[in-house]
Amino acid sequence: MMELLIVLLLASGLALVCFNALLADGQVVGRMAKGWRQRQERERALDLIRHDLIQGDDVLLNPAQAQHRCSMNKRQPVLVIATKKAGPITYAIGPAPSSIWASRVLLRCGPAFTKAGVWSQKAFLNRVLIDRLQPPETPWQQCPTARGVEVGNSFPLPLSVCMEPDTGLVTVRLSQGREDSTASAVVGLHNLVGADSQEDKTNN
Repeated sequence: MMELLIVLLLASGLALVCFNALLADGQVVGRMAKGWRQRQERERALDLIRHDLIQGDDVLLNPAQAQHRCSMNKRQPVLVIATKKAGPITYAIGPAPSSIWASRVLLRCGPAFTKAGVWSQKAFLNRVLIDRLQPPETPWQQCPTARGVEVGNSFPLPLSVCMEPDTGLVTVRLSQGREDSTASAVVGLHNLVGADSQEDKTNN
């Protein structure tokens, strides 16, 4: 009888160890899935910023003094892209506008897109791109590019922006605390591409 009791106790202990191991593995997998999902969300937001920069004409170095087509009440404009076709496009940090969003969010105030993937001349949207934003654990102390200057006072913010005024190269960092993603684009690149295409046609 005593031997059976010992076997049952050992079996229960082993089962408990296995259960805890499975639970720990599940938590690790859950954290990995959450990190992957957040990284995908950051990349999608940065892709949109990159598109607006390339199709835009300039970046305003002092976004707080710019004109915006949406209310900036309780929002902090961080990146304002001037465009000749669609007016200013503003990316702002602000509190979650509803309970479906968590923590601080990144909002885009700018033109909608047509089915062809170009800016609409009629529709204008103000929408949340990503939530759960947190300031970077290690804010930039200087721009990652040699001749870059800080846009606004964005380094401590979840959206950090640097620009090289001479080249138009803009570097953007989007942070969710420990995790962040970075993207770069030349503002007004579409003008350069268009000019090169026109020159090629003239030469031919």
